[in-house]
Amino acid sequence: MVSPFADEEGTDPGAVAATIAELLDELAEEPAAREVGEDLVRVLMQFYGAGLDRIVSIARLGGGDALVHRLAADPLVAALLALHDLHPVELPVRVGHALDTARRRLGSHGGGVALDRVDTHTGTVHVTLAAGCGSSSETVRDVVRTAVTELAPEIAAVEFTSEEPGPTLLQIGLGPPGVPAAGS
Repeated sequence: MVSPFADEEGTDPGAVAATIAELLDELAEEPAAREVGEDLVRVLMQFYGAGLDRIVSIARLGGGDALVHRLAADPLVAALLALHDLHPVELPVRVGHALDTARRRLGSHGGGVALDRVDTHTGTVHVTLAAGCGSSSETVRDVVRTAVTELAPEIAAVEFTSEEPGPTLLQIGLGPPGVPAAGS
C-alpha cells in the first residue's frame, strides 16, 4: 500500500481518510481483528484529539486567536482540527467561504450558486444552482464540491438542486419597420 504521507507538502487529508477507510475495510474481513482495530483507532483518536486540544490552547495563550486561525489556514492542520471539532471557524461559516471561493473560480458561471443549508447531523451541504448559465454542468458541481472539501473536510456530501427555468421572455418591439409609433 502506498503511504498518503509522501512528503511534508504532499500529504493529502482526503488520501489519508481513504487509506484509513481501506485499512478498516480490510480489518472488517475478520470480526475479531475489526473490533480490535476499531478500538485502537478510537483510543488513538482520543489521544491525538486531546493533544491537539492542548496545542490549540497553548497557541491561543501564546499568540491569540489570530495564531489559531493562521494554523487552521493550512489544509492539513485544518482537517485535523475539524476532525477533532477544534477548528476555530464554525462549519457553516467555512462552508459559506467555500461557496464564495467556488463562485470566484467559476467567474460568470458562479452567480447561480446558493447555499440552502448545512445539515450538521448528516454532514451534508445543500446547494441550489440557478437555471441557465451552465450552472447545472458537472464542472460547476465539481468546483463547488472541491471548494467545500478544501475548507470543510468533515463534510460527507454536497447535494445539489437546480432551479426550474422561468418562462421564456419575449422581446417586444415598437412596431414593424416603417410604421410611425403612436403619438409621433
